[in-house]
Amino acid sequence: MSLSRRGLLATSALLGLLAGCGARSHPGGAATRPTLGPPTPTRIRYGTAAESQFAELGMPPGSPLGTVVLIHGGYWYPQYGMELMRPLARALNGLGYASWNIEYRRIGAGGGVPTTLEDVAAAIDRLEGDGLPPGLTTGVALLGHSAGGCLAVWAASRTGDTPGGASRVPVRGAISLAGVLDLTRAASSARSSGPVTAFVGGTPGEAPERYAVADPALLVPASCPVWAAYAEDDTVVPPEQSLRYVDLARAAGGEAEAVRVPGDHLTLIDPGAESFATIRGLLTEAVI
Repeated sequence: MSLSRRGLLATSALLGLLAGCGARSHPGGAATRPTLGPPTPTRIRYGTAAESQFAELGMPPGSPLGTVVLIHGGYWYPQYGMELMRPLARALNGLGYASWNIEYRRIGAGGGVPTTLEDVAAAIDRLEGDGLPPGLTTGVALLGHSAGGCLAVWAASRTGDTPGGASRVPVRGAISLAGVLDLTRAASSARSSGPVTAFVGGTPGEAPERYAVADPALLVPASCPVWAAYAEDDTVVPPEQSLRYVDLARAAGGEAEAVRVPGDHLTLIDPGAESFATIRGLLTEAVI
């Protein structure tokens, strides 16, 4: 479906948190437009229970440097899907990465906690299944935007007690792009309480057991390094979401870093934006 910048910004209005610390400022560098990969990725199903249980596999011209799992945002609403991440997927293919752009069930279409989390877990685990090119599970990084940033860091924090169980695919790093990384605090914000409580299935007081298995901030530390990138002009997701998570992860003994980049909420997923140079560098750290 055709998405407008105004529409995404209006739907994704987010969160207020206490300010954190520990951020490192990264210059974006010159904007880079990599050679685009194959125009048509291969659609692979990872489940049969829902129309949304599939992923798009894009491959580079040669052997992949690694595999980047892309998880789109849109506040878990069904009107936003994996098309948000397709330009980024093609750019990554051109840079030598395999892309695994996943779709999942969303609010009002069978999604929420735990089903959305189960979908994300199953989609990642599908990388080790039959019928895929060899080597896709060597050098896996998770990259999610906005609500997808929440899902990416959540997936890096999976255990035997979270929906979908512990990951069957080793993950080297997770990159959150303006991720909603503290659901508990988001649920108390007047601007975000509606979609967050709809996604989780209640407030923290009403459904503490759901927040315990869904909130990345309550699952620290993750099993791999986490980079929490935020845009300096983002008016949708405040930097405190990234900064607060990094503080909590480090306090729990995890490896996490807050990374400030130029731009706004949507330029974070634009491969032609100034911020992409930094994101590309983070992927190199995570995968290679």
